[in-house]
Amino acid sequence: MNDSLVRKKGFQYAIRTAELVRYLQEQEKQFPLSEKLLCSGFAAGKNCCNMTGEKDLREIPYAAAECIKEVNFIIEMAVHAGYLTEIQSAPIREEGLALLELLQETRRMEE
Repeated sequence: MNDSLVRKKGFQYAIRTAELVRYLQEQEKQFPLSEKLLCSGFAAGKNCCNMTGEKDLREIPYAAAECIKEVNFIIEMAVHAGYLTEIQSAPIREEGLALLELLQETRRMEE
């Protein structure tokens, strides 16, 4: 798999997460987990950007995937708590799922 595609998609995902956090912070009711959401989105993007295809970096796709799952969980909490609607959360959730699939392909190719 093309590592540059993973890096690009991971960086875009981190930016989208930061934009979502900014939106949540601008709302009248501040979402209490927005800081955790930002940290998890940042970590997902950072892990994707650190991928260089070297054999000793096999754990990076796993770490990035765990961060994406954490972001999805926090977003689900925001939806159920009334901070976001399903429609508002759909784009970043879909982007996260696409990135997870890309990371899974990367792991399979390295095995």
